[in-house]
Amino acid sequence: MNILVVKPSSLGDILHTFPAVDLLRREFPDAGITWLVNDNFAGLIDLLPGVDEVILFRRQRWGQFRHWHECIPFVRDLRQRGFDLAIDFQGLLRSALLAWLSGAPVRIGFHSARECGRMFYTEKVMVPANLNHAVDRNVFLVQSGLRLEGEMRVPPLRQHHDFDKFARQLIQENRLDAGQGLLAVAPGARWASKRWPAESFAKVIDSVAQERPETVVWLLGSEDERGLAEEVRAACRVASPANLAGKTNLGTLCEMLRASDALLTNDSGPMHLAAALGVPTVAIFGPTSAALTGPYGPGHRVFSAPCAVGPCFRRTCPQGERACLESISSKKVAEALLDVLSGETKPSLS
Repeated sequence: MNILVVKPSSLGDILHTFPAVDLLRREFPDAGITWLVNDNFAGLIDLLPGVDEVILFRRQRWGQFRHWHECIPFVRDLRQRGFDLAIDFQGLLRSALLAWLSGAPVRIGFHSARECGRMFYTEKVMVPANLNHAVDRNVFLVQSGLRLEGEMRVPPLRQHHDFDKFARQLIQENRLDAGQGLLAVAPGARWASKRWPAESFAKVIDSVAQERPETVVWLLGSEDERGLAEEVRAACRVASPANLAGKTNLGTLCEMLRASDALLTNDSGPMHLAAALGVPTVAIFGPTSAALTGPYGPGHRVFSAPCAVGPCFRRTCPQGERACLESISSKKVAEALLDVLSGETKPSLS
């Protein structure tokens, strides 16, 4: 069997699809599995064992009119691969169309696919109302669409020697191995409405420094988030976290998180990566829903803002700038993080 997985983006959404694709691999050990993904997320697929090939969808490039002609050979190559089955985990018109263009005679997708995407499926799966989290919904799509009875698991992510080596170098160069415990902090997020104030992050980090002075703290993020991480570092009055924002690629970030004891984070890509690695997270949720896309698995703590209109899923706060996030107590977050670092926590939502 030749299987096409369609899940082009984004970082968290792709990670939420890993358990479903892992189930596919275990149920069909001799099948060829190909993943169609946006070119900027191609490295992420390499973390999952069992995927045989990756097809790059150059969304940004092909979104420009002068490059549209490149789509013709892309579709021709897609059809020539002879897929028997295509599974669309994205549930949008574009992804459903790509599944159809693959020429696969069997095309599975969500009955709730948006933008009329379900018109392109041969099998439309209705997900039970009690399945909220994206991981569970993706696994059910595979189980129901293919009548599988295999158990779901969170698959182990592949470890690469070169990335592990570079991560160890960063840890040594920044003296992150000088203490007894390593805390990662991710103050960034794609939406401004998801970002907890820098001062709140700093208060939590200072509390950890006071209660657990042996814990070393490092700040992570993209190059664009380096200034935000610097705001957090500058706001600290007790701790001296290392600002490594912009200094790690995806593979190195994976190994740096793997070496950390916990992650303090907004609802962001690094949160999902840490959860996939089994690293306990303390996550701050504002406009989005932890029930739908929170850190998956045991050992995590989630703080959701008490807001009358939340979760609103808006990029800008309708109540004022980050009004919901600012209502989350840094003291309570610090207490939860200290419990996580001491290994005394139990998974819960706050």
